[in-house]
Amino acid sequence: MTSNYQKAIKCIIDFKRNIEKFDPQIPNKLVGEIGEFYVLYELEKRGFSVEHKGGQAGFDILIEKFDKKFDKKIEVRIEVRTSLLKNEGLYPDKIQFYGWRVKNRNQKKEKKFDILIGVALNKAFTKPKFYIFTREEAFSVDNVVIGRFKNVQKKIHLFENQKAYKQAVKSKPALVTKFERYINEHQSEFLDKWNKIQPARNFLG
Repeated sequence: MTSNYQKAIKCIIDFKRNIEKFDPQIPNKLVGEIGEFYVLYELEKRGFSVEHKGGQAGFDILIEKFDKKFDKKIEVRIEVRTSLLKNEGLYPDKIQFYGWRVKNRNQKKEKKFDILIGVALNKAFTKPKFYIFTREEAFSVDNVVIGRFKNVQKKIHLFENQKAYKQAVKSKPALVTKFERYINEHQSEFLDKWNKIQPARNFLG
């Protein structure tokens, strides 16, 4: 049986294929939406009870679980960030990366989410990759100052490949922070790590 999230994903992809013939920029406005639907579908497949918040609550998806051991309902707040490969003029030409914002400079509340999922999409909006970070991991990246994006205080840049990563570090060492380097060098610790959502104790506080 096709889920509603699968249907939504197909609708967006079909719309993209049709509308980009007239205006290629319009589909890019749907990147965030399709990323959330991909995550909702993946969570649903894994048996989670999900509620799509769409950012209205300061996060995108709410998971509710009941922990028998602690006799307590647990709410897991998930923030979804979605990116296509880009350069944005931050690095020399041909260096491309997926970029996910972690924190804004004027953001007052740091504990807005428990899990951050960075969705990496190709140009066709298909074959998503999911990089999953606990709040502690996401906030382990150092603060940055980016001239063009003054409101961004913390971010994660995941580069297209190791060659691009090494070139980025060499050309802009201050822009690729220490923990971002760890993420790029140990991607398997974050890619498809859905089990990070499982341990109930992490969300009892």
